[in-house]
Amino acid sequence: MSAGLSRVLSDMPVRSGYLEAQAGVSSLSGAYTRLEAGARLRSNLGLFAFGEANARERMAGVGVRWTFGW
Repeated sequence: MSAGLSRVLSDMPVRSGYLEAQAGVSSLSGAYTRLEAGARLRSNLGLFAFGEANARERMAGVGVRWTFGW
């Protein structure tokens, strides 16, 4: 990698995303499905959204993940 390209890449913010899908059976609610997607905006800050459904109810929400170390 050339020095110029290396310098440009080091100035770019670190971002990544994810998509997670689940299906299962719970003893309380029976069969369920869940979908979650998120994006990391900074090395310690991310946003996510989810949706979950089972035979009785449907849920959706959004959230923020902040990670930290000691």
